[in-house]
Amino acid sequence: MAVHTIENEELRIQVSDHGGELVSIVKKATGKEYLWNADPAFWGRHAPVLFPIVGGLKDKTYRYGGKEYRMGQHGFARDMEFELAQKTETEIWHRLVSDAATKAVYPFDFELETGFRLFRNQVVVLWRVKNNSAGEMYFSIGGHPAFRCPLNGEKREECSILFEGVSIVNTRMLENGLAVPALEQLEFEKREIGGKRYGAVAVTEHLFDRDAYIVEGHQTREVALAGADGNIYLSVKFDAPLFGVWAPKGEAPFVCIEPWYGRCDGTDADGRLENKPFINRLEPGQVFSKNYHICVY
Repeated sequence: MAVHTIENEELRIQVSDHGGELVSIVKKATGKEYLWNADPAFWGRHAPVLFPIVGGLKDKTYRYGGKEYRMGQHGFARDMEFELAQKTETEIWHRLVSDAATKAVYPFDFELETGFRLFRNQVVVLWRVKNNSAGEMYFSIGGHPAFRCPLNGEKREECSILFEGVSIVNTRMLENGLAVPALEQLEFEKREIGGKRYGAVAVTEHLFDRDAYIVEGHQTREVALAGADGNIYLSVKFDAPLFGVWAPKGEAPFVCIEPWYGRCDGTDADGRLENKPFINRLEPGQVFSKNYHICVY
């Protein structure tokens, strides 16, 4: 398992062949690491790509084409070895191609590429999914990056999660890993930072007692983390139709901000792949191309 390094004037990042996963983001001026270190005492991953499903399946199964398949949470890509496809000074791409093992649990011929491009203080995370099957392909894809919180040694509850442009969001909660039908409304403290308005919530010990918060419908396109001084030290900007915010219960020293194109099954799911919420469809030969930005301050 090789790890590759690229950098520009402001950032240095590392990407692993395992999972095509981003494993480090360092701000060169300070030497500070912004990405979670994958300590298994809390959560043994950095920023896995979620493919070909996001979240879990009801009864860990789905049906397609008259057959039933089993698949674990978040799919299989994060646990597979990718091949290095391209590397320049400021951009790197990895590739995963379907094989007999993937087709045993996911009956499509696909090509998945994960890319990372450096631009000033930003890491642009890129995905390309190509359908090499003879028929239509169904899939979900999502990010799961975990960021250090706190960053500067303050108490975790002095840090905040910020939602750009909103003071109220409607969120879908989980029940045993599945999305419940009803939405809940969360109201945040209003803040203005750098001329932009945010809704803020403190990262308390019990914030994630009920698992992840799922926010659907483009309610915001930026989620940020702020330290005890109230200043933003990292933000994630995206155009995904929904996102998750998650950390393990208790006082894990990180927060995940997760742009998604797809989500877990609901408690009322019928098990058919084509009926999954936010499922993506590709015709033969088509390519799905999306990105999101991690901004370091």
